[in-house]
Amino acid sequence: MTKSTKKEIKNRFIKYVIPSVAAMWVYTIYTMVDGMFVARGVGTTALAAVNIAMPFINTAFALGILFAVGASTKASIYKGQGNMEKANKVFTMSTVTVFGLALIVAIAALLNLERLALMLGADEATLPYVKDYLGIIIPFVVCYMTSYNLEVLIKADGYPQKAIATTLAGAATNIILDYVFVMVLHWGIKGAAIATGISQLMTLSIFLAHFLSKKSQFSFVKIKWNFKEVASMAKIGVADSVTEFSVGAIIFLFNNTLIRVSGNDGVVIYTVIAYVSQLILMTMMGVNQGMQPLVSYYHGREEHKIHKYILRIALLVAGTASIVAFAWGVLYPNPVVAVFIDRSADAVLYENAVDAFKLFSFSFLPLGVVVILAGYFTALERPKSAMTISICRGLVLVVISLVIMTMLFGEIGIWLSMGVSETIALILAVTMYKKKLQ
Repeated sequence: MTKSTKKEIKNRFIKYVIPSVAAMWVYTIYTMVDGMFVARGVGTTALAAVNIAMPFINTAFALGILFAVGASTKASIYKGQGNMEKANKVFTMSTVTVFGLALIVAIAALLNLERLALMLGADEATLPYVKDYLGIIIPFVVCYMTSYNLEVLIKADGYPQKAIATTLAGAATNIILDYVFVMVLHWGIKGAAIATGISQLMTLSIFLAHFLSKKSQFSFVKIKWNFKEVASMAKIGVADSVTEFSVGAIIFLFNNTLIRVSGNDGVVIYTVIAYVSQLILMTMMGVNQGMQPLVSYYHGREEHKIHKYILRIALLVAGTASIVAFAWGVLYPNPVVAVFIDRSADAVLYENAVDAFKLFSFSFLPLGVVVILAGYFTALERPKSAMTISICRGLVLVVISLVIMTMLFGEIGIWLSMGVSETIALILAVTMYKKKLQ
């Protein structure tokens, strides 16, 4: 490759990655902002309740990613091949499927609200809060899932700037409404849920307006719903979906372990850590999802040197972000903890949270490389390899590490367990890359 080609690729990479990272931050900030205002406006029990509810939200998000990533990959490949007819069918199929699935999820969850809250780990103290929060969030799941599907596809459509502008507008709306509903009107945890729902509805409306306009290269077309087509999209997106689902699964596992070992205070501490660790994971996911359409596009054009060069850039960016996150977590955790826990109100809880945050931060170091390598396999339509990495990283290794480390070291082992599992996942991902793609 010439220097001019490399420069052009870097510019395209930046153009796609920055909006992707910003979008992932925004989707994470939705729940973080709820937590911040709930902690200050309602209390730590309500904050724990928001965290208990989070696995449901993560699961819904994971279902949206399942089809969005596959659709983006396929549509980008077809676009690179100049076949817009197939690209439009993929775009329409994924949007219809995600919307329909979201409706099913919302109806099923509302009909089993208390059972769902108890299954997530709510106890006598947190159950009313969890039910109040989920009872309002669940109807907006349709907006949440469909909006993310369209956000990924709008980047494949060539409008990454519109993606970031829309998601930032949604975040600003959420923050303003959270302040008004929780701090001014004192609607409590319900107010936080309403603010999130309204902001998601606004975001979905803007994305739909784009795809219904003449600016969009993609358009809704008549389709016959085809299970095989949908399954092929899901097959490609399963690794990224598992990565997101693992966030909820990890929160669920940690919550239940901490309730047993440390009680509700442990859950409150983990709530703070979970918010920040999810923001860091979503940073890596953003780099990954900004990389994927470009890798898929050049893979479709059979320009292998270029998509390998894109991988190197993504690994450098994600690796640097991992080091920065680790240093921040070890050296400056106090300001983050102070946002959620008032030191003057509970000094012991605050200090315990700071110590736990430092230990947990070791898990940030290997994270970036693992996520990028799994995403690279996905972009090259090698879902089995990507899924192996994601499932091991997000579920299998976490469970094994959490159980063993808790048995050996108690609560300290809980905070160190993610660092152990992420390190093993890194070894697995690098080994698979060298064996299959080098």
